[in-house]
Amino acid sequence: MNRAVNSVALNIAEGAGQDTNAQFRRYLGIANGSVCEVVRGLFLALDREYVDQPTHERLYDEGDRLIRTITNFRKTLR
Repeated sequence: MNRAVNSVALNIAEGAGQDTNAQFRRYLGIANGSVCEVVRGLFLALDREYVDQPTHERLYDEGDRLIRTITNFRKTLR
């Protein structure tokens, strides 16, 4: 999960350094995929009792909000 979390920020940064909006959108898509990976990992963490239900719900909501934010930003780059 740590790798996936880091991948979100690093892909956004790498995409911001690209020459075109299309290239930036591609990296934002990869970042969104990493957020999805983290969110899925949260279910594994809950199943294995690494996190409790309230923590899982809070982090799930934050992940969901981040996916929507990145998706909306990608739409502005069309």
